[in-house]
Amino acid sequence: MKKAVAKKVTIDDLAVMMTKGFSDVNKKIDKDIDNLAIMVAKGFGRVDERFNKVDERFDKVDERIDKVEKDIAEMKENLASTRMDVLGVGDKFVSISRHDFN
Repeated sequence: MKKAVAKKVTIDDLAVMMTKGFSDVNKKIDKDIDNLAIMVAKGFGRVDERFNKVDERFDKVDERIDKVEKDIAEMKENLASTRMDVLGVGDKFVSISRHDFN
């Protein structure tokens, strides 16, 4: 087996190699960051779509609650009116106790 010929590396050669190495690493990092940014943007886009659907559902719930509140208010009015009618019936009829029949 032959021995490989060792080449002396100067400081300038080392600086060039380091710069090239860091340049390659920086390009990869930049590409990874861009990919990450795209993924995050897509993720937030999906979240926005889900929030829009949730907002629509809340709007429907609000409408239903408004209807229920209106119905309850109407029932309270009807109950008050019926109560007054029942109380009025007592005023129109003579009260007869059991002792009057004996």
